[in-house]
Amino acid sequence: MKPLARLRLDPKGVATVLEADPSLGLEGGGLPCALLVQGQDPFGRPLCPRCPVQRELRRGAYRASTPLLLKGRRLRCLGYREEGGFLVELHPERAEPSDLLLELSRLTQHLLQSPENFPSALEEFLKALRLALGMEAAELFLIDPEGHHLILTAYEGLHREAFLERPWFQLGEGYPGIVALKREPLFTHALGEDPRYLRQKVKQLGYQTYICYPLELPQGLIGVLNLASRDPNLDHQEPLETLSRIGPLFASTLYTLLTRLGEVGLQALHQHLYRGEVSEARLAFLREIRRLSQATGVRVVARSGERWEAGLVPPCEMQNCPAWKGEVVGYKNGLPPCPEAHGRPRTCLPLWARGEVVAMVTLFHARPPKPATRPAAPTLWFSRLATPFLFPPLHPQEKPGSPELEIYALGQFRLRYRGKELTPKSFGRAGAYQLFKYLLANKDRALYVEDICETLWPDLPPAKARQELYTLVYHLRKTLPGIVEREGEYYRLKLPEDRFLDFERFEELMRKADLEDGLSAFKTLRQALDLYKGPLFGDDPYGEWAEAERNYLQDRALAGLLRLGELAEALGYLEVAKEAYARALKLEPFLEEAQRRLSFLKG
Repeated sequence: MKPLARLRLDPKGVATVLEADPSLGLEGGGLPCALLVQGQDPFGRPLCPRCPVQRELRRGAYRASTPLLLKGRRLRCLGYREEGGFLVELHPERAEPSDLLLELSRLTQHLLQSPENFPSALEEFLKALRLALGMEAAELFLIDPEGHHLILTAYEGLHREAFLERPWFQLGEGYPGIVALKREPLFTHALGEDPRYLRQKVKQLGYQTYICYPLELPQGLIGVLNLASRDPNLDHQEPLETLSRIGPLFASTLYTLLTRLGEVGLQALHQHLYRGEVSEARLAFLREIRRLSQATGVRVVARSGERWEAGLVPPCEMQNCPAWKGEVVGYKNGLPPCPEAHGRPRTCLPLWARGEVVAMVTLFHARPPKPATRPAAPTLWFSRLATPFLFPPLHPQEKPGSPELEIYALGQFRLRYRGKELTPKSFGRAGAYQLFKYLLANKDRALYVEDICETLWPDLPPAKARQELYTLVYHLRKTLPGIVEREGEYYRLKLPEDRFLDFERFEELMRKADLEDGLSAFKTLRQALDLYKGPLFGDDPYGEWAEAERNYLQDRALAGLLRLGELAEALGYLEVAKEAYARALKLEPFLEEAQRRLSFLKG
C-alpha cells in the first residue's frame, strides 16, 4: 500500500517532503522533522520531539516504527536508514503488511554497510516477516561454517525465554536439525503432540502451528527460518508460498554477508602477517571479534597452549574443555554447561581448520545478549578464513605459534618472549629492562664494558658501575636465557633466529622498496611505513644512547613517506599521497617538500 507521506531526513533530522497527502498539512521546507510533523503519542502528548524512530535508527537499526496521532488520524511512522540520512514513511494504522522483498532489499543494503549490526537487523526483518504473515514468533538458525551445528542467531516475538530454552541443534536433531538434514520444509498444527520438537516450554505455552523452512543455495544450506503460532487453524500454505518467494534471496543475502565477514576477518590480520607480526595479527583478530560480538572480553587458545586475550576475561584453564572435541559449551545460554564457568556467562566455540579443531574462542558478556548465542554464528564465519593462517599445520621439527622473541621498538616499546608479554617488573630490576633496550640499539656491535658503564651510569664510580652492570646482566639472562654473550671485556646481544624486530623488518622492507618501482614499490613502502609507529624507543625520548639509530630510522621514514607520496600521485591515489605528506610533516614540521606537495594537492 502506498504511504500517505514520504520524507527524507538528513543526519541532523531536517526533513524534505518527497510526497504527502494534502490532508496531512506537511508543508514547508528546511524544518526539522519534529517541527514539520508535530505528531502525538496515543495519549495526546507530543511524540516527535522525542522521536523513537530516529532514536533507534541512530543507534544502528535499519528499520524502526511507532504509532502516532496526526491531526486526529491514527498513523504509523516507519523509518529506514539510508546512506547519509533516513527515509520516513507515514502509513495508516491498519495498512497492509510491508512488501517483504523491499524489506529484504533494505536489510541487505544496510548490512553491507554495517555488518556489525547483523543480529539486531535480522530481528527487525523477522518482525516485519512475522507481522506480515500473522505469526506470533519468528526465529533464524544459522549453520556454522563446518556444517556441524545450527545456531539460534535472531529471535523476534512473544515468549522469548521459552524459545531460548535450546538455542543450538546438531543436524538431524529437533525441527531445525531435521529440516537442515532433509533440506525440505516441515510444518505441523499439533506441535504439542510432536515428539520431534524438543523445546518443552514452547509446547507448554500452547503453540500448535510451527513452520520450519530451509534457506538453501547451490553452495549448501545457510540456515533455517522458523515461524510459530498458538492458532492451530492458521493456514500454512500462504506462509510457505511467501517463504518460497523470499527464501532464495534471503539465503543469498545471508551467505553474501557471512562470506564477507570471513573476508573482513582475513583482512584484519593479512597486513600484520605480511610484515611478520604474528602476535599483532592475532591481537587484531581478537579485537575484531570483540567488536563484532560486542563482548566484554575474548580469549583464543591454540592447541599448543598459547593464548591471547582482549578485554576483561576471567581465568580459565581450558584443558578439558569439550570445545576441543568440537562441541559448543557455555553458561547461562541454554548450552551444555562449561566445566569452568564459575557462574560467569560465556560461550566457548571450536575453531576448525583442515578438518580438525586447531583453537577455541571464548566470548564473555557482562550482560548476555538475547539470545545468548546471537554472536556465535557471526564469530565463527568471521574466523573461518583467518583460522588456517593463524594456526598453520605444524611439522614435528617446527615450533608452534609466534616467534620466540617479538620486539616492537618503533614508538611504544613492547616485548614478548615465547608469546608472553614482558614488562620492567618481569626482569626483576627496571635497570635490566633499560640495559636490554641499550643493547638492542647496538644489536650488531660488541660493546666494551667500560663504554656501557660510562654511557648508562656516568655519575657512578667505575667499580660500582661495573657491579651494577654485572647484576643487571644476571637479571637479563634470567628473564631471557642466552640473550647476552660475554667475550672478554665485551658484551654482545645474541638474538634468537626465531625473532621479530619491527625496526629490523622495517629496514628490510625499505631496502626491498629501494629496488622496486611503480605499484610494487608503492605496496612495499606502505607495508614498511605501517611499521613505523614513532621514533625508536619513543617512550624513552631522552635516551641519548639511541639517538644515532633513532635519527637514522626517522630519516629513512621521511624519505619513504616522500617517495610514497610521489608514487601515490603518479598512480592516482591522491588521498594516500595527502596522508603520506601529512605524516612526514608530523615527523618534520618544516619539511619544505612535504609542505609544498600537500598545499598543491589541497588546492
